[in-house]
Amino acid sequence: MRILIAYSTGFGTTKEIAEKLADVLEESSELTIKIASLDQVGSLQTFDGVIVGSSVRADRPTANVRDFFSIHHHELIDKKVAIFAVCLSANCREGREKVKNDYIKQILDKYPDIHPLSVEAFGGKIDFERLNPVMQSLMKKVLQKTGLPDTGSIDTRDWEFIVQWGEMLKAKLLDQTVANQG
Repeated sequence: MRILIAYSTGFGTTKEIAEKLADVLEESSELTIKIASLDQVGSLQTFDGVIVGSSVRADRPTANVRDFFSIHHHELIDKKVAIFAVCLSANCREGREKVKNDYIKQILDKYPDIHPLSVEAFGGKIDFERLNPVMQSLMKKVLQKTGLPDTGSIDTRDWEFIVQWGEMLKAKLLDQTVANQG
């Protein structure tokens, strides 16, 4: 089964999570994984499943993720789909639920004929030194509301949780494969 992991990232955090998920899924010889930035994705025709990852910007998935679903939603109806979002505030169960309900739900509400195998949110990472002054100021205001530090480098990713989701997703993909062959 061919699976595409397509991601949108600002500073590489979502890409790193996509790569970790690819490592987990590639442990199965039944799954062939391709990982690509959404900007590099053309046709989905050769894939049986698509995992889409997005960082969260301005309280929603990135513009190219929204565009991706707009362009490919008819193809995605017939594919095994999973979606994940990356957001600093998704560093605990409550934060993950908020990100899923507030941000990923925006996509699912717009395309109700897409039924993901799984949807999840993961904590993110930010390095203030890499941001321009305007973004630093904006992020400081956002982080002050969350109680997270607003200087230096902040990494709220839970790699164990990310691997667990990858394992669960792998099992769902393989169960679906067996069911479709039987």
